[in-house]
Amino acid sequence: MSKTSNKQYAEALYEVTRDLKGADLSAAVKLFVEVLIRDNKFRQSNNIIAEFERISKKAEGIVELEITSARDLDAETIEQIKKAFGQKVEAITSVDEGMIGGVKVKLEDKILDGSVKTQLKSLKQQLAN
Repeated sequence: MSKTSNKQYAEALYEVTRDLKGADLSAAVKLFVEVLIRDNKFRQSNNIIAEFERISKKAEGIVELEITSARDLDAETIEQIKKAFGQKVEAITSVDEGMIGGVKVKLEDKILDGSVKTQLKSLKQQLAN
């Protein structure tokens, strides 16, 4: 018997609760928690919830970006980056002072690296050839 992953639990929760409201939603969530307890997965509930949120956002067409920069970005710059990726975009920003400058944008499993550090590495490789 194969183990059920956190993502599979999250997908199941999404499928079951997608159209529910009120008391029906509460009852479904209560049953889901009971399943997690029965399967000894309750300790993984935070990870399952995070996965559920990703699935839910994707179903609603919301794109989630992780923007990393060398310094804090102003709101206007963040909005310009978000616009480049569509209408429904949520951004999580962080600072990595080791970057020198530029930005990295992570979108699902893709990373767009516009950091100065990476550009310098690329230039160094081109000059070496």
